[in-house]
Amino acid sequence: MSNDRPLLPPRHPDEPDSPLTEADGMAPWPPDPSSNATQGTEAAGGGQAHPAAFVVPPVPDTGSAPITVNRPEFFVNHADKIINETRKQGILEGPTLSRRRIKQEPIVREGQWAETWQQALDPAGLHPRKPVLIIVAPRSYGSTTLALHLLARHTDEDTDIVKLDADWKTPKVGWLPAEERHAYQIDLKDPHHDRLSADFLTMLEEHAGLLEKLGSYLVLNVAKELWTDHYIPVQSGIHVVHLNEPPPAQNVVEAQLRAREAPGLIAYLHADKTKASLSRLDAVEAVRMADSVVLAWREHERLTDSSLPMDVPLSWSALDAGLAERIASALSDWRDKLDILFGETVSVHGGKDTSLPLEDRCLLLALAVHQSAPMPVVAKAARDLQQIISADAGESGFASTTSAAFASRGLRRRVVDAGAGVGTHDEVVFDQPGYGRAVLTYVWDNYEVMREPLLKWITSGEGSEANEHVVDAIAALTLRHGNVDHLVQLGTQTYSVKEALLSALLVQAVQDEHIGRQAWGILYGWASGKERATTVVTACRQVLNSPDVTSSQARMAMVRLRRAANSGHESAWSEALKALVEQAQHPAGVARLITEVRTWQQSGRSRGAGTAAFLALMSVPGTTIPWLLSNEVPSEVDVKRALQNLLGDLDTAPEAINRLTTWIRQSATDPDTYARVRDGLLPVLRGQKIFKASVSLMQALEHVSVDGQTNAANDFWDRLVDPRVRTVIQLNRDPA
Repeated sequence: MSNDRPLLPPRHPDEPDSPLTEADGMAPWPPDPSSNATQGTEAAGGGQAHPAAFVVPPVPDTGSAPITVNRPEFFVNHADKIINETRKQGILEGPTLSRRRIKQEPIVREGQWAETWQQALDPAGLHPRKPVLIIVAPRSYGSTTLALHLLARHTDEDTDIVKLDADWKTPKVGWLPAEERHAYQIDLKDPHHDRLSADFLTMLEEHAGLLEKLGSYLVLNVAKELWTDHYIPVQSGIHVVHLNEPPPAQNVVEAQLRAREAPGLIAYLHADKTKASLSRLDAVEAVRMADSVVLAWREHERLTDSSLPMDVPLSWSALDAGLAERIASALSDWRDKLDILFGETVSVHGGKDTSLPLEDRCLLLALAVHQSAPMPVVAKAARDLQQIISADAGESGFASTTSAAFASRGLRRRVVDAGAGVGTHDEVVFDQPGYGRAVLTYVWDNYEVMREPLLKWITSGEGSEANEHVVDAIAALTLRHGNVDHLVQLGTQTYSVKEALLSALLVQAVQDEHIGRQAWGILYGWASGKERATTVVTACRQVLNSPDVTSSQARMAMVRLRRAANSGHESAWSEALKALVEQAQHPAGVARLITEVRTWQQSGRSRGAGTAAFLALMSVPGTTIPWLLSNEVPSEVDVKRALQNLLGDLDTAPEAINRLTTWIRQSATDPDTYARVRDGLLPVLRGQKIFKASVSLMQALEHVSVDGQTNAANDFWDRLVDPRVRTVIQLNRDPA
């Protein structure tokens, strides 16, 4: 066998090289802009030099002749553009937002919000006061909403609004993009990666000057605990404002209801009890409460089989009493009632305790998690929690004895007292999602010793990996205080959380604006370990398949997929291959796979993400011939070398042979297409290192016929094997 001709004729590249991504998911530090400022600049004009021409010194070791620039104004005007093009490698990215859509979203500018808004603008109130605006605010106060609305309303219509993802280990000005007529916004909330240093702010002053020349702006929303009262010179291009109050929650909810074309629900918010509940909320909670109000309205219509149009404002006298009660219940934080249920056990008139005993507290938590389930399931869940609590308490556990439990109220009475209903078939329905969430968070916040038992119990329940209520409950608790400590614990062997459940939690975590960056860090650390590598692949797979995945999220997911596939764990590589095959079915995914293959071929790694990516590319839907044999493949992807590497490796050869067999079988219905595929593969199959794989391929083609006449196995055999050795090496030549 010989390697006598190339697989495909040379092709022109159809896309520029993408910047390589380092092992931690970060792009490399951008080169010094000044170092390339003169590259590609030719002498303008001809003949004698212009009197205003100046001379650029020659680059050392490249010759003694200087470069004469006859039009210095041309050079100067384009220098910044050259610098900015150079900086595009290794800078933060993010989606471009619709200005119109931002303006359509409701916003409440009252109280301190109105003051902060005005402070951020120039004296004329037309544009941001400085090219760089820093908004310092506590978490969940809505400062990101304020920033985006400010940019949408006070920058020119031809300015693109870009929400950047802070994909860095520490803030670096060199990672900030700078393009003409762009308004950038970035959230800095990660305590481990987003703390601003004095050096960063010093360099940011210079960056502000560049933005001003480009007609661009940058808004940094900094969590209050990450800001240490840095000194900013008054004359710099940076302006700092502080947001110390959230917008009035009542007004936020009302604005949200108007935006959802349900102004009739606003009248239901004017009851004293409802106003008291809303007064305690920050901006994020207020938006969620608007969701709860709409959900309560829809649920009331479904349960009562009625229609209550809410597209016009209603008077107080027109309110539906049942809906009013349901909305008040949905908006309540239940703390007053829970203070009683979880208070000290005392006797009251009538002989009934105002506080729930231990077994009933466990029952209430079981109802809060499951919402709706058969009564035996709820009873078992309550017993399991009580057992976990007692086991953690040691010999001095406080579980009730059998006799004491038997002497107390029956299960049905306890279920009703806890606030649930029981159907005729013993189906427990706890139709109070707001109350259930309040119960869980109340116990989580008020009983620190209960956090670990609570997590063990929720994650160990039967069918928990497929229950969305369980996933939402765990996510609400573990992500509640803006850190990932408990999420990290769930990945340890102590909890033995099922992979489907843990990956679903991680997907919610990486999409959370407050701890998303920290969650990505967890995935990166787990990707190289045997215990959780497949969990990482599963989570990244879900992120990549999300219809609204951003370019930054996709890049982060691909980096962790690569790390898992390169970990050397067979199960992780196999799962990564499945995820990458899914990516091969759409153009954006194909572009990601090409990047992986290019990185693999440049690194020389034997088996890992690169081989999996190339195998996935072998399944890209083609037209008349396989996509990898078409002219659409970028020239920097060496298809022939990749195929030979795969066929020469005992681990990857079976996968490659299966895909090659599919190519040939699909093309066998048309002799011309088959001939193109065959002639493209023959150079690949010539070589001593892949002789065994070539024979295996021909054996796999034994029953493949071309147009019902030629046997594909015999055809490849006759063209590949030297006639002098055919008598020594035999191939089954049975007709197809």
